[in-house]
Amino acid sequence: MANQGLKLIEIEKLLSNFYFFIPSYQRGYKWDTQQVVDLLNDIYEFANKQKLKDEFYCLQPIVVLEEKSDNEKEKRYRVIDGQQRLTTIYLILKYLQNLKKEFEEIKKKCGKIEYFCNFENYEIKEPYYIKYETRKNSENFLKEIHKNYNNENEKYKNPDYFYLSNAYELIMKWFKNKNKQLFLDTLLHKTKIIWYEVKVENEEKEIEIFSRLNMGKIPLTNAELIKAMLLLEVEDYKEQIEFSNIWDKMELTLQNEEFWYFLSDKKKAITAIDLVFEVLAEQYKEEYYKNNEITFNPSDDKFSFYVFDKLIKENKKSRSEIWEDTQKIYRFFVDWYNDREIYHKVGYIIKFKILNLNLTKNLTKLILTKLIIEYKQKTKDNFKKFLNEIIKSKLKEIRLNKLNYGDKNVHRVLLLFNIETILQNPNSNHRFKFDKYKKESWDIEHIAPQTDNTNKEEWVRTVYKYLKGKELKFKKKIIENKYDYIYKIIKSNIKELDEKLKNNIGNLVLLNSKVNRSYGNAFFLVKRAIIIEEDSKGNFIPPATKNVFLKQYSNKLSDMMNWNEDDIKSYRKKIYELTKKYGVKLGDEDE
Repeated sequence: MANQGLKLIEIEKLLSNFYFFIPSYQRGYKWDTQQVVDLLNDIYEFANKQKLKDEFYCLQPIVVLEEKSDNEKEKRYRVIDGQQRLTTIYLILKYLQNLKKEFEEIKKKCGKIEYFCNFENYEIKEPYYIKYETRKNSENFLKEIHKNYNNENEKYKNPDYFYLSNAYELIMKWFKNKNKQLFLDTLLHKTKIIWYEVKVENEEKEIEIFSRLNMGKIPLTNAELIKAMLLLEVEDYKEQIEFSNIWDKMELTLQNEEFWYFLSDKKKAITAIDLVFEVLAEQYKEEYYKNNEITFNPSDDKFSFYVFDKLIKENKKSRSEIWEDTQKIYRFFVDWYNDREIYHKVGYIIKFKILNLNLTKNLTKLILTKLIIEYKQKTKDNFKKFLNEIIKSKLKEIRLNKLNYGDKNVHRVLLLFNIETILQNPNSNHRFKFDKYKKESWDIEHIAPQTDNTNKEEWVRTVYKYLKGKELKFKKKIIENKYDYIYKIIKSNIKELDEKLKNNIGNLVLLNSKVNRSYGNAFFLVKRAIIIEEDSKGNFIPPATKNVFLKQYSNKLSDMMNWNEDDIKSYRKKIYELTKKYGVKLGDEDE
């Protein structure tokens, strides 16, 4: 095992001739009951579940630095990170090994005792060796753990002895009534560890790596593992610099919230480039493993790393090819972002997950993978037609005169209407703010009030402020007593909508919940004043919503106090004009 960087290794391959040295700067063994039990349970659950061919259980990474050895058969490594896992696995193997030895000794004395007891006759090699740079006593204690764990005089002499003894005793108790042969086979042959080998110039650099990995116990991310994997073939210093510059540029672009949220609904990851790797892994899965030869869990946060590792080992892809394919997907995303129409249509499709896919988990990366495949096969114009057909597939049966509050299609139609409103001006650089829209909570809000307001004080204060331009200074009790009187005076100038129209899409807009709550169920003219004020503050108001309160869709502007039946019909007609190409109908007369 020469210094090859990063790979997956079966536990069995670490036995016998491997020597692990724990540097002096590391703390002692500290795993508690929960951590030991979690590891045992995870492996045993995996052992008992129905598995696909070549499926394996993967442990978190260990980070090592190779040391020179006079003996060619010995493999010596300094452990920079992963001491706790290595030690716990050593304790498990040591327990099973000593249990086997005890049985063999009894067997020699008593003959064929296996006929009279339920013992599993398994084979086990000598575990790897763990040595400590400064804690020699701990090394000896660990080596003879089967004798030392219940020695009360020794156990409390130092923290190492205490935690090692507790873990060993816990392992003994845990294995009671467990299938030891099944567990051992799974641990040795179906469990792999992420082996991350580094090169450092001196101990100072080594300690720096250790500190970064252990500050807050930050594990290696999927992106870090992939970066290490891809850099293995890049030996030229200038090429390494170029690689890092490209990587950083991709990460910086994806960290831009406007860019990120047109591609994803999820909160932005610490390493945003993972989105590109997730899509590429799905693409490879579709291309090379259509018949389910991939056995890794797609929801695993290191799924893409496992896929790339498998492809490299099977000589289906080289590291340089994976890096080139990564850049291609990134360039496709940039192309989409720079094309206003594709930007808006992809953002819309991602929001509503409307691509016809049978799978329900992690739909975003599956949709992006499907779109990438189509984009590579089509011209840009044909790709845009493809996006339109996807959107049309979910909207073609909608009739606006029957589309009412509570129907999930209201949201779909109103967002599409806002997008088409923006796209009406091809010379504009204005974009729909998917970052604001996806990060914040949004409501479907009535334009004209639907019901009487229940919070009398808040309602009166809000209406008074926007009618008079100043705050109302009466006390709460006075306001509540005068509410009916004030309400009647104001309402005398307000025209009521027909009940059939109050919940129709012609009386609905898309609005941020925070803005919505600021005026409650106020009258149209009050809502209008608040919308204009929020827009002047730089808060995001969807363009169609702003147009509604400015009455830009209305044919008659004589009544600015109310949102009336004529306004509803004009607004609904405009929605129809901009969405009819997606199959949306105004009413039954369109059939």
